[in-house]
Amino acid sequence: MITSRLVAMANQIALGVPDRAHVADQVAQHLRSFWAPSMINELAAHAAASPGDLHPEVTCALVNLRPKVLNHG
Repeated sequence: MITSRLVAMANQIALGVPDRAHVADQVAQHLRSFWAPSMINELAAHAAASPGDLHPEVTCALVNLRPKVLNHG
């Protein structure tokens, strides 16, 4: 999938979460439930290279889902 589209979708998910107290957890759950692992991996790789493209809540969600990619390169 086109990475820019994944970024846009993930940011949109974060903005649409109604419970603002637990956005990262809810984004992680959504990605785990509805996204293919390849999509999460592609987004995590992009986040590691260009972290400013994602809302902070998406980055936190990805750390929960893919800690090695984002914390250790």
